[in-house]
Amino acid sequence: MNLCNLGELQMEDKEKKQMLTTELTKEKGGGSAGMIQDMSINGIKLHLAQNGTGGPVIFWGMYPHQQNEVEHLWESLLELVPEQNFLLVAFQVENWNRDFSPWEASAVFGKEGFAGQGLKTLRWLTEECVPHIDRTFGVKDREHWLMGYSLAGLFVLWAAYESDVFSGIICCSGSLWFPDWDHYVRNHVIQSKCSVYLSLGGKEEKAKNKVMAAVGDRTRAQEGLLQEDSMVESVVLEWNAGGHFADAGKRLAKGVKWMFGVKSGL
Repeated sequence: MNLCNLGELQMEDKEKKQMLTTELTKEKGGGSAGMIQDMSINGIKLHLAQNGTGGPVIFWGMYPHQQNEVEHLWESLLELVPEQNFLLVAFQVENWNRDFSPWEASAVFGKEGFAGQGLKTLRWLTEECVPHIDRTFGVKDREHWLMGYSLAGLFVLWAAYESDVFSGIICCSGSLWFPDWDHYVRNHVIQSKCSVYLSLGGKEEKAKNKVMAAVGDRTRAQEGLLQEDSMVESVVLEWNAGGHFADAGKRLAKGVKWMFGVKSGL
C-alpha cells in the first residue's frame, strides 16, 4: 500500500470518528456512584460506569436531562447486586415521546402525541452505539442487555421484536397500554434467544385514564405471549407496591438482579 492510499484510509477513519462525534467530556470519581464517564455518539449523550471487571453490558434508555438518575440507579445497583460485574451504558434521548415511541399515536394524556421515531433510536443504538462501545471498551463478546422504564420500557421490549442484539430485556412499568401494542405483539416474535423481565406497580392499572389503566391486562397478556415464544428462555412478571412513579431506580435494579440470577442458572 502506498503512502497516498494510507493517508486516504487515515482520513476516512478520522471522518468516521467525527461522524460518531464520540467525545469523552468528563469523569466523576468517588462516592457510591463510582467512576462515571460522560460521552456522546452522534449527539446523544451517554453515561458509563463499570462495576468490577467483565460481566454484561447493560444499555439503559433514560429520561432526557436527568443525569442524577444515573447516580440513583447506580446506588440501587450497588445495593442489590454489589458483587456482580457489569458495564452500565445509559443513553439520553432528546425527546421522550418522540424517540421511544415505536410508531405514531395521538396524545393519551396532555397535549403531546407520539411521533414514532423509535426505529431511528433503535438503529442508532444497534448500528452506532453498541458497535462503538464494543470496539472502544473491548466488550463485543460480553452479553448485551437492554432496559428501560415507562415508555422506554415499551421501547426495549419492542427492540427485542425488531433486533437480535440483546440477550436480556428488562421492561419496568412498560407503557404496554400504547395504542395497537396488543395487535403488534400478537403478530410478531422475539428475534433472538433472550430472557425477559417485566414488572409493574400494583396501582398502575387503577389509573383514572382508561387507556393507561389497560396496562395491567396488557402486561399479563404480554407475559403469556412471551411464555409461548420459543425464543424466550425465561420470563417473569413481578408486581411492586405503589404506582407508576414509585422508585424507578430500585425497580430497574430488581430487574437486573433477576437477570443475573436467571442467567447463572441457564
